[in-house]
Amino acid sequence: MREELETWAAENHAVLFYKGFSAAGIAAVDYAGWFDETLGLSFTRKDPKTALVQGGRGHLGSYIEDDILFPGVFNYQIAGKFDDKNLPTFQGDSFFYYPLIDITEMEGLLFTNVDEEVALDRLGQIIEKSDRSMEFQTYSSAGLNSLNVIIRMVFDDFVSRSMLFTFIGVIFCAVFAVYMMYRESNRYLLIHHLYGATYLSLFIKILIKLIAIALMGTFLGFILGKTQLNLIHQTAYVDIAIFSGICNVIFITLVQVLCFFDWKRMNREQVGAY
Repeated sequence: MREELETWAAENHAVLFYKGFSAAGIAAVDYAGWFDETLGLSFTRKDPKTALVQGGRGHLGSYIEDDILFPGVFNYQIAGKFDDKNLPTFQGDSFFYYPLIDITEMEGLLFTNVDEEVALDRLGQIIEKSDRSMEFQTYSSAGLNSLNVIIRMVFDDFVSRSMLFTFIGVIFCAVFAVYMMYRESNRYLLIHHLYGATYLSLFIKILIKLIAIALMGTFLGFILGKTQLNLIHQTAYVDIAIFSGICNVIFITLVQVLCFFDWKRMNREQVGAY
């Protein structure tokens, strides 16, 4: 299949990138002059076992010896180094490019500059012929701000279906958890109110705990989802995480308001009975 992908790229004057889900590098074949225009370096299929490495990475010294990347394992001869300017956003945490002809597995993402339907259909046939499936998505690494990325995350088929079910599940769990917390803490709250705690103090105390949990969940999502969100847009990732944290705080505050006033209404008569 590697040879067929190279042939397809040559016929369509395309650049083709392959990024594995857990790979540190990106395989590439360039018949469109992308590397010359973007990185100012030449990198074609004619140079097997070569690599372009991003400079300025502090950990590179552990993988390089005598201009050989991963000596004794892959033995990529370093053909050049590039800086962190004008990098495609899908590069994410990857720090080197190597020839597509050297890939050993094919489970990840393909990126290309070709948008003609006929050419993409042919690319799909090549992939599906190897008993793999693929889904096309329009991608742009330029002109995207955080709002554009958020809209894409919600509406693009690549992530929207999983995110929709995730959001529904998270919302249900959050509302159910807060409701059960009030149910289990009913007597505790009533007794504290009888002994002088005001409704406002109880409300604020519970709200602080819920906001802390929401922010902790946002932080865990930031850590666990970093790799996959970097595949969509690297520079907007922190903004999206901050936006998510704000939304989580607003959402949990609304849930707290609804649950607290519902608890207050249902237990107003019980307070007088104690």
